[in-house]
Amino acid sequence: MRAEKLADVIEAVSPLELQEPWDNSGYQIKLSGNNITKVLVAMEITDKVIEEAEENCVEAIVTHHPLIFGTLKCIDDKDITGNYIAELLKRRISVYSSHTPFDKCRGGNNDYLAGLLHLCDVKVMETDKSGFCREGFIDGQCSVREYIYQISDWMNIPVSQMSFTGDPDFPVNKVGLCSGAGSDFMDAALEAGCDLFITGDVKYHGARHADELGINVLDIGHFGSEKCFTANMAHYLRKTTDLKVIESKVDLNPFRRI
Repeated sequence: MRAEKLADVIEAVSPLELQEPWDNSGYQIKLSGNNITKVLVAMEITDKVIEEAEENCVEAIVTHHPLIFGTLKCIDDKDITGNYIAELLKRRISVYSSHTPFDKCRGGNNDYLAGLLHLCDVKVMETDKSGFCREGFIDGQCSVREYIYQISDWMNIPVSQMSFTGDPDFPVNKVGLCSGAGSDFMDAALEAGCDLFITGDVKYHGARHADELGINVLDIGHFGSEKCFTANMAHYLRKTTDLKVIESKVDLNPFRRI
């Protein structure tokens, strides 16, 4: 498979037209002469992911987070990103990233996350005009506290690695969510009538805002809310191509329990 064909397959489900203006989805490194037979799927590029790609003899890596953000004026192998690019070019490995398009698209990160959270009647949150957020209902009703412990089991995220603001004894039925850094959508979740909003990267002032709004917000971490990308994208590529698709086994969570 040529590099152009791999892009066509990915963009059939997550077209680049969906990306935010600040995003840089698409090819980060495109080696058109390569015949792609093996692909590694990973959240992002790191030294260990590059080593894993070389060990598995892949010709391309598909990531969620783009390798290149902003204006790249110089490739300096002493910089982190510059070194990654130099090493990937040396190994002749292409890199394609599907970031905000895969967050928004049908069956992408947010729909997949809703499934992991065991939500029913999932749809795009009507109060979120950007198309990132989803809303759905739990099967039955329980307290926020009880639901958080269920999430911990389902997603293999220790409760100690989550942050919560609100009333843990509040009965939860309708849930809103946004993978990644979605604290900007708290107001939309409240307007949609969500009993709980789940996202990542909630900072102090965001938590204070949620407290003032009176909405329950659970932060399961940026990595925790997006790690499902690897399995989801790998499943899609296996279903739509004859490529050998390998899911990265590198632990990319930068936070450690002490």
